[in-house]
Amino acid sequence: MKSNCLIIEDEPHCKERLQLLLEKNHSKDVEISGWAQGLDEAIALFKSGHFDLVFCDIDIKGRNAFEILSELQVEKFDIIFTTAHNSFASEAFRVNALDYLLKPISQEELKEAIDKHLDKKLKSQQNGQPQGAQELKILNKRIEIPTSKGLEFIPAKDIIRCEADGNYTVIYLKDKTKLTVSRTLKEFEKALEKHHFIRPHQSHLVNIKEVKAYHRGKGGTLILTDLTEVEVASRRKEEILRILKST
Repeated sequence: MKSNCLIIEDEPHCKERLQLLLEKNHSKDVEISGWAQGLDEAIALFKSGHFDLVFCDIDIKGRNAFEILSELQVEKFDIIFTTAHNSFASEAFRVNALDYLLKPISQEELKEAIDKHLDKKLKSQQNGQPQGAQELKILNKRIEIPTSKGLEFIPAKDIIRCEADGNYTVIYLKDKTKLTVSRTLKEFEKALEKHHFIRPHQSHLVNIKEVKAYHRGKGGTLILTDLTEVEVASRRKEEILRILKST
């Protein structure tokens, strides 16, 4: 099945070049399903459709594309940043970008990026849950976690935090062990939403009862009982503080 692709680019000639390269060399694997020329338009497209792969410029009409990642909970697609500037590379990979391509985009580098996406997609299909897999379940306050050996039943209260790793989630437990599960962070958020968990950042899900302190900053930082520091997205700061103060 082809990957649905979204292009976020405010310069038509850059979009047209990328589209030409994709249609000429990767039409069997990738289908362009949308084009957004601004961040608000991109957010609307995210909410109305599903994309497997996103090409995103960083500087869009004077706004920073990383705002999208603060606004949305993005786990189910790969993002490839396209930009004329190399100064954002470290920040791009910090948010788990699949690749970072400098304009003008070369056919060879684009192919390498597409190959990474297809390889990751294949591995996810081979190692992950099949389409239509059942939702994660909570039974008697224990979450049912699928593993390669079968199932593990973990009390929700024993989870300190969950961290996104592409289409996988790493679960950190109070006994200092961790599990890597082939399910997205969004799925864990849905399963644990009634068990005192909050989403301070697109990459993290945190047990409220394990929050030790909040340190001020642009969005701020949560200090957990295991001394882990978790960034709070600036757009979620007020909501997170309100929840913390009410529990």
